[in-house]
Amino acid sequence: MNLQNLLSGDVGVADVESRAQLVARALAAAGFRPIVRHKYVCLRDGKVIWEDQAENLTTNAGLALMLSTFWKGNAYTAAFYVGLKGSGTIANADTSASHAGWSEVTAYAAANRPALTLGAVSGTTTAALDNSASPASFAINAANTAVSGAFVATSNAKGSTTDTIIGAADFAAARTMQANDQLNVTVSLSAVTG
Repeated sequence: MNLQNLLSGDVGVADVESRAQLVARALAAAGFRPIVRHKYVCLRDGKVIWEDQAENLTTNAGLALMLSTFWKGNAYTAAFYVGLKGSGTIANADTSASHAGWSEVTAYAAANRPALTLGAVSGTTTAALDNSASPASFAINAANTAVSGAFVATSNAKGSTTDTIIGAADFAAARTMQANDQLNVTVSLSAVTG
Protein backbone atom coordinates (compact mmCIF):
# COMPACT_ATOMS: atom_id res chain seq x y z
CA MET A 1 0.00 0.00 0.00
CA ASN A 2 1.47 3.38 -0.98
CA LEU A 3 1.21 6.72 0.83
CA GLN A 4 -1.56 7.95 -1.47
CA ASN A 5 -3.71 4.91 -0.64
CA LEU A 6 -3.01 5.28 3.07
CA LEU A 7 -4.05 8.91 3.05
CA SER A 8 -7.11 8.69 0.82
CA GLY A 9 -10.64 8.18 2.06
CA ASP A 10 -12.28 8.83 5.38
CA VAL A 11 -10.50 7.75 8.53
CA GLY A 12 -12.56 6.18 11.29
CA VAL A 13 -11.59 6.82 14.88
CA ALA A 14 -10.41 3.22 15.26
CA ASP A 15 -8.25 3.58 12.13
CA VAL A 16 -6.45 6.81 13.08
CA GLU A 17 -3.72 5.16 15.15
CA SER A 18 -2.98 2.33 12.72
CA ARG A 19 -3.04 4.61 9.67
CA ALA A 20 -0.81 7.18 11.41
CA GLN A 21 1.66 4.44 12.36
CA LEU A 22 1.72 3.02 8.81
CA VAL A 23 2.29 6.45 7.28
CA ALA A 24 4.99 7.26 9.84
CA ARG A 25 6.79 4.04 8.94
CA ALA A 26 6.48 4.80 5.22
CA LEU A 27 7.87 8.31 5.73
CA ALA A 28 10.71 6.97 7.89
CA ALA A 29 11.56 4.40 5.22
CA ALA A 30 11.71 7.27 2.72
CA GLY A 31 14.22 9.04 4.99
CA PHE A 32 11.86 11.69 6.42
CA ARG A 33 11.91 12.27 10.17
CA PRO A 34 10.21 15.14 12.01
CA ILE A 35 12.03 16.22 15.18
CA VAL A 36 10.62 18.43 17.94
CA ARG A 37 12.82 19.63 20.79
CA HIS A 38 11.98 21.69 23.86
CA LYS A 39 14.45 23.98 25.59
CA TYR A 40 13.62 25.09 29.13
CA VAL A 41 15.07 28.08 30.99
CA CYS A 42 13.96 28.85 34.56
CA LEU A 43 14.56 32.33 35.99
CA ARG A 44 14.37 33.43 39.61
CA ASP A 45 14.79 37.11 40.42
CA GLY A 46 15.93 37.65 36.83
CA LYS A 47 18.76 35.09 37.05
CA VAL A 48 18.92 31.73 35.29
CA ILE A 49 18.72 29.01 37.95
CA TRP A 50 18.56 26.04 35.58
CA GLU A 51 18.29 25.04 31.93
CA ASP A 52 17.30 21.78 30.30
CA GLN A 53 16.29 20.38 26.92
CA ALA A 54 14.61 17.26 25.63
CA GLU A 55 13.23 15.67 22.49
CA ASN A 56 9.46 15.56 22.15
CA LEU A 57 7.38 12.37 21.90
CA THR A 58 4.65 12.88 19.30
CA THR A 59 1.32 11.29 20.14
CA ASN A 60 -0.65 9.18 17.66
CA ALA A 61 -3.36 11.86 17.59
CA GLY A 62 -0.74 14.54 16.96
CA LEU A 63 0.79 12.55 14.13
CA ALA A 64 -2.64 11.91 12.60
CA LEU A 65 -3.38 15.66 12.74
CA MET A 66 -0.07 16.53 11.07
CA LEU A 67 -0.54 13.95 8.34
CA SER A 68 -4.16 14.80 7.60
CA THR A 69 -3.40 18.53 7.59
CA PHE A 70 -0.36 18.37 5.31
CA TRP A 71 -0.83 15.30 3.16
CA LYS A 72 -4.62 15.33 2.80
CA GLY A 73 -4.85 19.10 2.50
CA ASN A 74 -7.27 19.57 5.40
CA ALA A 75 -6.24 23.14 6.18
CA TYR A 76 -5.49 23.74 9.86
CA THR A 77 -5.72 27.45 10.56
CA ALA A 78 -5.99 27.52 14.35
CA ALA A 79 -3.04 28.23 16.65
CA PHE A 80 -0.97 25.89 18.79
CA TYR A 81 -0.34 26.39 22.51
CA VAL A 82 2.22 25.29 25.09
CA GLY A 83 1.23 23.70 28.40
CA LEU A 84 3.17 22.39 31.37
CA LYS A 85 3.07 18.75 32.41
CA GLY A 86 3.51 17.14 35.79
CA SER A 87 5.33 13.95 36.64
CA GLY A 88 4.63 10.78 34.73
CA THR A 89 5.38 9.46 31.28
CA ILE A 90 3.67 10.53 28.10
CA ALA A 91 2.54 7.67 25.86
CA ASN A 92 1.84 7.55 22.13
CA ALA A 93 -1.82 6.77 22.84
CA ASP A 94 -2.32 9.81 25.13
CA THR A 95 -5.11 12.25 24.26
CA SER A 96 -6.30 15.36 26.06
CA ALA A 97 -9.25 13.35 27.42
CA SER A 98 -7.09 10.42 28.52
CA HIS A 99 -3.50 10.74 29.71
CA ALA A 100 -3.50 8.68 32.88
CA GLY A 101 0.29 8.68 33.21
CA TRP A 102 0.54 12.42 33.91
CA SER A 103 -1.44 15.56 34.69
CA GLU A 104 -1.30 19.15 33.47
CA VAL A 105 0.33 21.77 35.70
CA THR A 106 -1.83 24.91 35.87
CA ALA A 107 -0.10 26.80 38.72
CA TYR A 108 0.90 29.83 36.64
CA ALA A 109 -0.48 33.35 36.50
CA ALA A 110 -1.90 33.44 32.97
CA ALA A 111 -5.53 32.45 32.54
CA ASN A 112 -4.67 30.41 29.44
CA ARG A 113 -1.82 28.40 27.96
CA PRO A 114 0.56 30.68 26.03
CA ALA A 115 0.48 30.59 22.23
CA LEU A 116 3.25 28.86 20.32
CA THR A 117 4.43 31.74 18.13
CA LEU A 118 6.69 30.28 15.46
CA GLY A 119 9.07 32.24 13.25
CA ALA A 120 9.89 31.61 9.59
CA VAL A 121 11.06 28.26 8.23
CA SER A 122 14.80 28.12 7.59
CA GLY A 123 16.96 25.64 5.70
CA THR A 124 16.38 23.24 2.83
CA THR A 125 17.77 19.72 3.37
CA THR A 126 17.06 20.19 7.07
CA ALA A 127 14.10 22.52 7.48
CA ALA A 128 13.53 24.11 10.88
CA LEU A 129 11.40 26.62 12.73
CA ASP A 130 11.04 27.65 16.37
CA ASN A 131 9.61 30.18 18.78
CA SER A 132 13.00 31.47 19.99
CA ALA A 133 12.00 35.07 19.24
CA SER A 134 8.98 34.65 21.52
CA PRO A 135 9.34 31.70 23.94
CA ALA A 136 6.23 30.48 25.76
CA SER A 137 6.55 32.05 29.20
CA PHE A 138 5.02 30.82 32.47
CA ALA A 139 4.95 32.96 35.64
CA ILE A 140 4.69 30.32 38.36
CA ASN A 141 2.31 31.49 41.09
CA ALA A 142 2.43 28.71 43.69
CA ALA A 143 5.28 27.53 45.91
CA ASN A 144 6.68 24.01 45.50
CA THR A 145 5.14 23.50 42.07
CA ALA A 146 6.49 20.29 40.55
CA VAL A 147 6.99 20.57 36.79
CA SER A 148 8.33 17.72 34.67
CA GLY A 149 8.09 19.09 31.14
CA ALA A 150 5.92 20.75 28.52
CA PHE A 151 3.51 19.82 25.75
CA VAL A 152 2.05 21.36 22.60
CA ALA A 153 -1.72 21.29 22.09
CA THR A 154 -4.45 22.82 19.93
CA SER A 155 -6.33 24.68 22.70
CA ASN A 156 -5.35 27.56 24.97
CA ALA A 157 -7.67 26.36 27.75
CA LYS A 158 -5.87 25.06 30.84
CA GLY A 159 -6.97 21.49 31.50
CA SER A 160 -8.80 21.12 28.17
CA THR A 161 -10.05 17.61 27.44
CA THR A 162 -11.32 18.27 23.92
CA ASP A 163 -8.21 19.43 22.05
CA THR A 164 -5.35 17.47 20.49
CA ILE A 165 -2.10 17.00 22.37
CA ILE A 166 0.53 17.01 19.63
CA GLY A 167 3.31 15.75 21.88
CA ALA A 168 5.32 16.39 25.03
CA ALA A 169 8.85 16.34 26.37
CA ASP A 170 10.20 15.90 29.89
CA PHE A 171 13.11 17.48 31.72
CA ALA A 172 15.95 15.13 32.63
CA ALA A 173 14.38 15.16 36.13
CA ALA A 174 11.30 16.83 37.65
CA ARG A 175 11.86 20.36 38.99
CA THR A 176 10.31 22.03 41.99
CA MET A 177 9.56 25.66 41.21
CA GLN A 178 8.71 28.52 43.54
CA ALA A 179 6.14 31.30 43.28
CA ASN A 180 7.48 34.08 41.03
CA ASP A 181 9.80 31.76 39.11
CA GLN A 182 9.53 32.24 35.37
CA LEU A 183 9.81 29.27 33.03
CA ASN A 184 10.48 29.97 29.34
CA VAL A 185 9.89 27.17 26.84
CA THR A 186 11.41 27.24 23.36
CA VAL A 187 9.96 24.68 20.95
CA SER A 188 12.10 23.80 17.92
CA LEU A 189 10.68 21.81 15.02
CA SER A 190 12.80 20.36 12.27
CA ALA A 191 12.67 17.66 9.63
CA VAL A 192 15.53 15.83 7.99
CA THR A 193 15.65 13.70 4.88
CA GLY A 194 18.08 11.04 3.79
